[in-house]
Amino acid sequence: MFKILFLTMVLFGYSSPISGWRLPFEQQPILVRPYLQPSSDYSAGHRGVDYAVAIGQKLVAPADGVVSFAGRLVNRGVISIKHSGTLVSELEPACSSVAVGQSVMAGQVIGRVCAAEPSYIQHCPKQTCLHFSVRQDGRYLSPLVFIGGLNPSRLLPYSQ
Repeated sequence: MFKILFLTMVLFGYSSPISGWRLPFEQQPILVRPYLQPSSDYSAGHRGVDYAVAIGQKLVAPADGVVSFAGRLVNRGVISIKHSGTLVSELEPACSSVAVGQSVMAGQVIGRVCAAEPSYIQHCPKQTCLHFSVRQDGRYLSPLVFIGGLNPSRLLPYSQ
């Protein structure tokens, strides 16, 4: 799956971000782990993307919205933002500097990358990374659709 996604991105280029959406940080992004669509709601997959980050790095709102959760969830800090319609973005591990119910603007500092508890299984075993996910009506979508970097699939003719 990763090879197909990578090949699609190399052959056909990256998409532009949807107006009003951006990366949840200001540094140059290094995508460590791509989104992998699960075959069903309960099957394996990767329901977001992971970027290499540093502890203490500033996090910004990826789009305008209202903070719907800011706190610890099991063993890591999480920030969730409800955006227009039924879209929700989520960042982890993240320590919030905003409160639930607070309106935020795209690019506004909302917190920092923080260390999770030792029991948290890191998404990236050899480095610190930020997990960034987007849901619509409770179903996960690739954040790359919103921030740019993913192009629609194209079928190519089969040849031997």
